[in-house]
Amino acid sequence: MRRHGPVEYEIYLIGLDQQLCDGCRRCVDICPVDVFEMRRGPAEVVRAENCLYCRGCLGVCDPGAITITEI
Repeated sequence: MRRHGPVEYEIYLIGLDQQLCDGCRRCVDICPVDVFEMRRGPAEVVRAENCLYCRGCLGVCDPGAITITEI
């Protein structure tokens, strides 16, 4: 059945303070949709549009380098 009317999307802004990131890669390992990658040095947000707001990364980031804001 096709639905008519507006469709709502939840979009999240992912922030990662690379000065606070200790490079532990726990955010990379826990993210089910590969929002983060380790390239050179600290983690990087590479697919923010994939975020499901499961908040797993927030729970494992001891330095508090990650922030998620609904926009």
